[in-house]
Amino acid sequence: MSNVPMSLFRSPAPGLCLRVTRWAALCLTLVGAAPVLAADAPAPLVFTPYALETQKHGTIAAEAGYLEVPRRHADPNGPRMRLRVVRLPATGGDGRAAPVVYLAGGPGGSGIGTGRGPRWPVFDQVRRETDVLLLDQRGAGESEPPPACPHVHTFDDAQPLQRDAALAALRDVAARCVAYWREAGVDLAAYTTAESAGDLEDLRRALKVPKISLWGMSYGTHLALATVRLHGAGLERVVLMGSEGPDDTLKLPLSADALLAELGVLAKAAGFDDLTGSATRVLAALRERPRQGRSAMHGGKEVTIGEYDAQLAITACLGRRMTQQWLPLILRDAEHGNYDLLAAMVLLLRSEHGSYSAMSLAMDVASGQTPQRRALAEAQARESLFGDALNFPFPQLGDGLGLVDLGDAFRGPLRSKVPVLFISGTLDGRTPPANAEALRPGFSDNRTLRVRGASHDNELWVGNPAIAMSITNFLAGRPVQDRALEVAAPAFAKSKSDLVDPRGR
Repeated sequence: MSNVPMSLFRSPAPGLCLRVTRWAALCLTLVGAAPVLAADAPAPLVFTPYALETQKHGTIAAEAGYLEVPRRHADPNGPRMRLRVVRLPATGGDGRAAPVVYLAGGPGGSGIGTGRGPRWPVFDQVRRETDVLLLDQRGAGESEPPPACPHVHTFDDAQPLQRDAALAALRDVAARCVAYWREAGVDLAAYTTAESAGDLEDLRRALKVPKISLWGMSYGTHLALATVRLHGAGLERVVLMGSEGPDDTLKLPLSADALLAELGVLAKAAGFDDLTGSATRVLAALRERPRQGRSAMHGGKEVTIGEYDAQLAITACLGRRMTQQWLPLILRDAEHGNYDLLAAMVLLLRSEHGSYSAMSLAMDVASGQTPQRRALAEAQARESLFGDALNFPFPQLGDGLGLVDLGDAFRGPLRSKVPVLFISGTLDGRTPPANAEALRPGFSDNRTLRVRGASHDNELWVGNPAIAMSITNFLAGRPVQDRALEVAAPAFAKSKSDLVDPRGR
């Protein structure tokens, strides 16, 4: 799963029936003729004034509208969906750069929400050159999300998590959710990366421009790459931050071991023991006997922690800077017999693993993995200190749910002349630099920013001013060279007083 979020061309013909929508039948009745709008012409996209309220940078004068798209692009005259789009009008530039569409991660993240947060200064810099469009992808944010599933699984916190039993319980919940959504009339096959790529092409045409540029983060890069494959003629440039390639949905377990070792070098310099050795000893102790911990973040709630709980928690901590900064202290305390900090992570993960959203579940299952990728992940899981925890509960969760699989052609190697800028953080525990390196040979016009010390988090955006400048220059069509940049090293927590609740409370 993942754990990160737009504009474009062609005007409709004039006449009474301007749109092929649910009103098409009424139009036919009134005029007694075929619809005047060609099937390949998108519905109009009308923007109105919109106040984008950011968290720390005030209120930004913007524009917003809804893009109507087919629920299934293979059926352009069928049911339709509305996607929310916020446009940040250019504040400068010479008008030659294509509009830029931002694609959030997830799947399920809000592009509009991203613009409101701490990454706003980068959006502000890019819009000095051209329009920036924040898109809530189909099923996410304000773009008609399916109803929440009422079925959830609540783990017994008095018991350690057992991998096989937990997987069976979560598969049962997922199956019940799928049945619920189908009963509610949700078209789960509409939630695939290929359908979202079609939305971007419709957005381009609705904006009446020959090309757009895409700017994605995490899963947003996966969507951008699918658009390169399926609608590359309409793309001018692509920025990929934390690349997830066509066959990267299933992560490689040994990447967690490698990152733990790299993070351990930094932690040792800060006075901690070797992290790999520490994690090995903690896991061995929990394998021998589960332990109890109380989470202050959960009102002192107690949980029994087993080896697989800790494997899940450690791999989750490796993902982002905040939890990376916790990890040495979590492991040191656990080695000394205090499992309270580890308990906080365990309880957070148990709550996240117990429920599903239709959009993200369907998207992840549809993107899937090739047999070769699955076999490689299974082989690495047998060698990894963390087993298959990095991907849990995938890929097994998707087996037998009856959801769409986009097939191995979707996941195959990609070759393109579209200019691409790859941005990777050396401490990224979700989309490691190896993903970008594997993709790079397929793009004849590419540049790479390798950001030492950056994880899958905000410092990959704002940790070094050269990052935003490179993104802006690239999207404006100015020369950008391969570069190695640095951000400040993680500031490891030395005591509980240094910790911040990751839920923002």
